[in-house]
Amino acid sequence: MGLDFQLHRMSVDIAKGYRQIQKADADFNKGKADSAVSHLNKALNEFDAAMQHAAKAEDDTYNKAGKEIDKGNAELQKSVKAYGDGHADKAASYYESAVENYDRALDLID
Repeated sequence: MGLDFQLHRMSVDIAKGYRQIQKADADFNKGKADSAVSHLNKALNEFDAAMQHAAKAEDDTYNKAGKEIDKGNAELQKSVKAYGDGHADKAASYYESAVENYDRALDLID
């Protein structure tokens, strides 16, 4: 669904989990152990959902980086062909474009 969406959902789930911990703390202080345990279980579920969004964000990032690498490879092939055809200026331009794509991919996964 996209990196930004996944990170947003992750932060919301973490906040919801933290709120459940606050409720559990209040219930423990009131001597309501069963209710506190229920809130702690809800917190664990929220934190699990946050981790799932983090994993999806990672997948989205690697997929996006892979697309940048594919674009770089295509530009590099154009560069080699242009150089072989005697068009050094075009080859240099394609090469620079390939390097830019590779840099974007590395920025995503670094």
